[in-house]
Amino acid sequence: MTKQHLLLCRLATFGMFLNLSTAIACTGGALTAKDGGTVVGRTPEFGVPLDSNLVVWPAGSSFQGTTATGRNGLAYQSKYGFIGMSAADMFDQIVDGMNEKGLNVGLFYFPGYAEYAEPTPENAVKGLSPGQVSTWILANFATVDEVKQHIDRIAALPVVIDILKSVPDVHYKVQDASGQAIVIEPVDGQLKVYDNPVRVLTNAPGFEFHLTNLNTYLDLSPGYPQSRAIGDLKLVPFGMGAGAVGLPGDFTPPSRFVRMAFFTQNVPEQPDTTAATATLFHLLNNFDVPVGSAQPPAGTAEVTSDYTTWTAVSDLKKLQFHWKTFGHQTVRVVDLHQALKTAGHKMIHMSAGPQAQTDVSHSVPTQIK
Repeated sequence: MTKQHLLLCRLATFGMFLNLSTAIACTGGALTAKDGGTVVGRTPEFGVPLDSNLVVWPAGSSFQGTTATGRNGLAYQSKYGFIGMSAADMFDQIVDGMNEKGLNVGLFYFPGYAEYAEPTPENAVKGLSPGQVSTWILANFATVDEVKQHIDRIAALPVVIDILKSVPDVHYKVQDASGQAIVIEPVDGQLKVYDNPVRVLTNAPGFEFHLTNLNTYLDLSPGYPQSRAIGDLKLVPFGMGAGAVGLPGDFTPPSRFVRMAFFTQNVPEQPDTTAATATLFHLLNNFDVPVGSAQPPAGTAEVTSDYTTWTAVSDLKKLQFHWKTFGHQTVRVVDLHQALKTAGHKMIHMSAGPQAQTDVSHSVPTQIK
């Protein structure tokens, strides 16, 4: 296939995404506290409810990868126990989670850019669906360096999922308890790894673009600007916040990436992970997409405007998973050690809470069962 034909195919695929699929956005970032602990958090924005469950998988759990022809992919047992938000009732597909070694993985949408491996009999035995890659990482590794060393042991294959009625284009943010972070993107059929010094991720285009785009905003400062004079005219700031003039405020992935990088780089140092968790929730509130402000493409069927279905923050030091949902804004927390004791030797789960635009509740969710 020529480069011209390849470009046309990519443009056609992206056009199909715009016309047929949900507009989906995600924003993630991290903070490291004065005590050395790291917290990492994110939002997902969907035009349909994710219906996520909070899932706990103990060490020793058995998994089987899915390929386009069924449950015949990579078979393995988890080395570590972990907790996370699932995609609907697909409990082996974790959108965001943390394992007992303090490793966090987040799955972020990557529309029009994901290039999965072509399915073959040879790679089926190490094959995983896109949503199962994050689960495999949580189940098997303690650090970012370990993930780097072993990422070539799997093949991310194009598999349709029911909630989207399509193959989800995704990339991944991985962070460990030391604060080290990477991004993994499916490029030319391979899973390519990038170091992530800013510990931020959004969506398309590729991660390298987002890092380069930060150069556009070198003059941004949180500082209060000084007054200036033009002849006899004295110019003074209108008020607080003038230092961040020029910070992009729209919901496109490049703009959200710049905002999160700006916020996390300028936030005051947090004394511990308890404070950092609360602060990161406040930062993530800036990416809470109001219903109606991010409309889907014209002609998109059965999809409403994007909105933030839930927000999650993982304390990688205390191993606590915090979250809130669209319909239940009270932040709740599960201690991973306690959850694994409750689970014993089997997977347990519960609804993460109301996530649909019409499903608002102030009741506490039921116990994990």
